[in-house]
Amino acid sequence: MRVLVIPSWYPGPDAPTAGVFIEQQVRALSSVANVAVLHVEPGRAAFGPTVTDEDGVTVIRSGIVASNLFARYFGYRRTGLAAMNVVRVRWGMPDIVHVQALWPAALIARDISRRFGIPYVITEHSEEYLEQSSRRLIRTPGMLQLVLRPLARSASRIIAVSRFLADRLRSLGLASDPIVIPNVVPDSPATPLPMAAPHLISHVSIMGPAKNLDALLQAIAKLKSARSDFVLRLAGDGECRTQLERLSAELDLGDVVQFLGIRDAAGVLALIAESAFTVISSSHETFSVVAAESLMSGRPVLSTRCGGPEEFITPEVGRLVDADSTDALAEGLGWMLDHYTEFEPTSLHEYARERFAPAGVACQALDVYRSVLDA
Repeated sequence: MRVLVIPSWYPGPDAPTAGVFIEQQVRALSSVANVAVLHVEPGRAAFGPTVTDEDGVTVIRSGIVASNLFARYFGYRRTGLAAMNVVRVRWGMPDIVHVQALWPAALIARDISRRFGIPYVITEHSEEYLEQSSRRLIRTPGMLQLVLRPLARSASRIIAVSRFLADRLRSLGLASDPIVIPNVVPDSPATPLPMAAPHLISHVSIMGPAKNLDALLQAIAKLKSARSDFVLRLAGDGECRTQLERLSAELDLGDVVQFLGIRDAAGVLALIAESAFTVISSSHETFSVVAAESLMSGRPVLSTRCGGPEEFITPEVGRLVDADSTDALAEGLGWMLDHYTEFEPTSLHEYARERFAPAGVACQALDVYRSVLDA
């Protein structure tokens, strides 16, 4: 089967961590299908189309300057169709198109479907649609009714990465019968738990408002007043990092909080392996790839009740605490420091493999493609 993936975000030279979880899905799919990627990247300069071979996957990239919604809507579509012509010449015609995140990638998929009669399916990941999100997409007047719903209704199937997100898409009129298929997590070996103090707590994120890291730092300050056998390591970068570093200094956390900056995939796995457990402090999450990666590496997870993680963080693999309580987060951190050795790494790894391993997730996607093409 020939599958053309059109992602709204995808790693590239200027944004190596953008949509890494989508790239992981592409690699998983490439084991069961012939896969190509078409990515149009809004940025500061127009370029392309360029064609590269990335681990056996043909990737066609174009760049556009999209300073406003009008430019995004029309320029993105035009550039996408031009890139599609390159796809046809350099790779061939797909049997089906898989959109990764509805906006804006479905704009290109719908045009391809109309011009060539090729069906498309959508996997949604984005927090944009969650009620708790502060982002503006669905709050922009007319966007939901005039743009997003028609794009979603033109798709043959809608996939969500969690039941939490599926329910929200249904309530917004973006899906009537969504399928839930989780994100891919590459299979990484479980390693023995580190025992020596200070015990390392890991957190990896883009450090945006949804990650609720100010609450995590406040919880760490409460924990520090009671014990000193831990260090929190924060990997990532984002709009809130400067503010968080300032807050950490104000709370006098320099001896127990470390800001590591951006880590590549190997660096993230190394950080998790060094850690006693991983913490998710978010106010809302559609899935949480980092939580699943932690389990795959044999590390338990402390997570707030923030949506997606609640579906797979059970007492057997971690602990859940209330998202709106700094006291609960501090108590949960202390409990995990005292009990993380009770979680057996191999058991956590097998739990994650059953749910998120590339082969299993890819086969679920392949079943969806077959149901569309056989209809």
